[in-house]
Amino acid sequence: MPVLCIIPASLRLRKVPRSLVFALVLIFVTKCGLAKGPDPAQVIQLIPLGFQPLSTQFMLAGSSMETIDYLDARHLLVTFSAKRLLKRMSDCPPSDQDRVVDALLLELPSGKVLAKTSWRTHDHGQYLWNLGRGRFMLRIRDDLSTFAPLVNLGKGNAFKEQGFIRSDRRIGGILLSPNEDLMILETLDKPQPEVEGAPKLQEMPVQINFFRLIDMGGDQIDAHPGGALLSRVPGKIPANSVGYISILDEGRQRWGFNFTTYGGKVKELAGFDSTCRPSPMLVSSSEFIAFGCHQSHTPQVVGAFNMRGEEMWQQNMTENYVAPSFAYAPGSGRFAFSRVVTRSSIVDTDSVTPEMFDGQSIVVYQIDSGRQLLRVDAEPIARAGQNFALSPDGMSLSVIRNDTVEVYTLPGLTPDDRKAIQLAQASAPQMDGDPSLALAAGQGSVTPMQQTVRPAPPPVPQPAAAANPAPVAPTPDQSNSSSSSSAGSGPETPASSATKEEPAKATAAEQPMQPEGEQPRKPPTLYAPGESREGNSPNRENPKEK
Repeated sequence: MPVLCIIPASLRLRKVPRSLVFALVLIFVTKCGLAKGPDPAQVIQLIPLGFQPLSTQFMLAGSSMETIDYLDARHLLVTFSAKRLLKRMSDCPPSDQDRVVDALLLELPSGKVLAKTSWRTHDHGQYLWNLGRGRFMLRIRDDLSTFAPLVNLGKGNAFKEQGFIRSDRRIGGILLSPNEDLMILETLDKPQPEVEGAPKLQEMPVQINFFRLIDMGGDQIDAHPGGALLSRVPGKIPANSVGYISILDEGRQRWGFNFTTYGGKVKELAGFDSTCRPSPMLVSSSEFIAFGCHQSHTPQVVGAFNMRGEEMWQQNMTENYVAPSFAYAPGSGRFAFSRVVTRSSIVDTDSVTPEMFDGQSIVVYQIDSGRQLLRVDAEPIARAGQNFALSPDGMSLSVIRNDTVEVYTLPGLTPDDRKAIQLAQASAPQMDGDPSLALAAGQGSVTPMQQTVRPAPPPVPQPAAAANPAPVAPTPDQSNSSSSSSAGSGPETPASSATKEEPAKATAAEQPMQPEGEQPRKPPTLYAPGESREGNSPNRENPKEK
């Protein structure tokens, strides 16, 4: 996208050598040329494939209107809302927002359509998740199914669905680890008709279920249950199939990180200076980034950390932004980061207009060095994300721009990159337990509840088992927390900034041993300020969560 370049200068040309003037002009032209952004290696026109312009209002509000994902380096899955007449269904409640979503399996570089299908969804929330290795998960209302287009393409039914998980509750959010080895399912109470005079009991409306995803070969994925907990609000949980990251307030605007395995082993990681509570996020099995603040409460500082206890780099972002979203390629040590740039630090998410935003920026990073490999802008803005994808090998980025798919080639790995990837893989924590072990170790009071998240009914070759009753997990107030990758009955409103994410963490496990004479770090805790395990009584001595 062309960007106006202005270089302020006050020169008296009579006193400036002509060679210097020529150099300044050359710099000016070069900089302006670079500001246009890179040219894509390939462009696929979507209009001939049935794509129709999408509503700007829904795109800005956070509705999931289009998606793009890699199956492998040579195949893309593109989906988008289609304007089409719908057959009336007698069992649809008045609150439904039914629509048709078209799905296309595309071959690269030809852009040929290998298979297509349509789904009828009943809301504008997220409906598709990439489970890796060419498999996907589809949500229709509160039922989840899986499909593997390339596996079943030769059988004449590329979009054959397998029943996966069914919930009696409303699915509010689904989180996947960067290696697609852990799924966190957040469900909420379904709306109930209000009864005059009846008390409102909504203290713990969010149930969080952990599932370890196991590749069974072919188009089969098993969701092994890893326990559940209850929370007042949803939140982003920096976890994978091995363990989770916890945040420790060390005082004086200094924060510590721990990685705790589900078996109880603890790694103390590098600290982070931030004027607000940082928000960590795993980007591989042994690396994570954290959003923080300097002299403000705007998350414009990004730090990258590894499991060897090192802070690898730190960068500042000058623009205000909302709706951060990610795509990962851990095998190449890369991730893509998208954010919607705003013209103000305060955005009214209930009433959005195009004038509030300056664009959607997508940047591909090399994890260990922080090197920016590519930066492009997406048009139109999609607050829900999913309009960009990083190939599994990390060698290309695809972006939906207007009515086309643009494919960008990324630079190859350098010898230093390969060495850093090997070191990161070698330092990844090893699996020594299950999420249910950590939950049981620090669960506090347990609230018996019915098993509302259960496997899909037969015939399902590999059903997901029901979740265990969920222990209570008090979390901070809803004003400081929001869910990512959300799915719901109305237009989704992603978090306005990373600082407003108060991650709901797994429970604390046993603490690491400290060398004699050292001051021990405060242990991580699941409980909010003033709460404790003994009946959640206030004013007891427990680590503060700020």
